Amino acid sequence: MKFLTQENADNFNLIREILAQCGLKNIGNITRLQSGSRSFAYLADDYIVRFPKAEIIWQTIGREKTIIDAIYLYLTPYFEEKIHKIELIEGKYPFSVSKRFYGKICDGRPDSEYAVLYQNLTVKQQEKLAQDIAMFFDLIHRIDCKRLNIPAANEALDNWDVSSREDFDFEMVRQALLPHGFDLNDYKITSPNTELALCHNDLSGSNILLNPEKENVLAGIIDFGNAVVMPKYLDFFPLYKIDRKLATDTLKEYNGLTASKIDSKQTDYMVLAYIGYGLYKTKDNSSPYFMKLLKPFL
Repeated sequence: MKFLTQENADNFNLIREILAQCGLKNIGNITRLQSGSRSFAYLADDYIVRFPKAEIIWQTIGREKTIIDAIYLYLTPYFEEKIHKIELIEGKYPFSVSKRFYGKICDGRPDSEYAVLYQNLTVKQQEKLAQDIAMFFDLIHRIDCKRLNIPAANEALDNWDVSSREDFDFEMVRQALLPHGFDLNDYKITSPNTELALCHNDLSGSNILLNPEKENVLAGIIDFGNAVVMPKYLDFFPLYKIDRKLATDTLKEYNGLTASKIDSKQTDYMVLAYIGYGLYKTKDNSSPYFMKLLKPFL
């Protein structure tokens, strides 16, 4: 088993040869797509193909397929055309293949052929997006995860709750936020919702595909590789990386669908604690990332 490298990732003749050997013959156009650090992604006619960069990532893609296959029926019919069904091709160079979704990522980059800014969506589009994500969260959180036998992760998954870390010092984090006008004490609640649920765990802008030409703007939800059973309020954290308004609007819609409601102060506390922790840890070499997260609160 071999894996693409940075040196041969732009060798389209090699990509075409790999695809042909595995049954995807007569592919016309191949375009390299923007992708994360774990794989090389390509648009091959109407297919998306992803080549992992290492064996452990290939195992993660296999876990993602297992999860999608297990939860797919719980998300239909509404999300039937919005969730990637993937197939695994175990050739000399392993890769996954799925149908192309016609959408743009929403990760803060300026509007382009591949990206759209959340802030540039219409009010109606923003409202519909919040409603759809809330419905998605409600459906996935209702799944009886004990019956699904979700496979263990091959790597440490993101945990946005920094307050559970051994080196979390509440008072130091609080002090890091005070100069910016926030007292973490104001966001603490006496009875936080800690209900466990199967969560996507990475619904950030790079995993939400949008079609800005439609009022029903959500085109697809991708990358279930980080899905895990955890306190369900943590599922809202990645939305803050898009815009706090999207997170709070989605939470409001979500609370209208579930009997197990989440106080918006709880999710704000989670994010502010994360920001304060980051500001404290980078005080000698300030990171603009944390100030960018804080800006929508100001």
